[in-house]
Amino acid sequence: MKEVIAVLRPERWAETCRRLEGLALGESSQHRVLGRGSEGGLRYLPRQGAVSAAGIRCLPRRLACWTVEEEMVGPLVQALLEANCTGRPGDGKIFVLPVAECYSIEQAEADPLALAVHQPEQAYAARQ
Repeated sequence: MKEVIAVLRPERWAETCRRLEGLALGESSQHRVLGRGSEGGLRYLPRQGAVSAAGIRCLPRRLACWTVEEEMVGPLVQALLEANCTGRPGDGKIFVLPVAECYSIEQAEADPLALAVHQPEQAYAARQ
């Protein structure tokens, strides 16, 4: 299993969701966050008589996470690239990480079925 984490422009989120609809990814998490990358955030023009531009501000971003089987990483990353690449600084980043363990809070133990992201009904039935 792998975890795919994407930091994206919020205005590209609707297009991202459209691109991912056909992949049957199961659960995901997404959050509104603030951040800045190599573009440096926003700079305000200096006031008249000021020595330099005022502060660096963080920009709104969308942080999304998926836990998928290894064969789904390629299609997921490709869909994220197609939906979010504008060719401008600030398009975002995609991180792919290994998932070492998973714990079910409901069961209070390590649960390999908790990673069954494609058939949640079958995973639930297997626990019964």
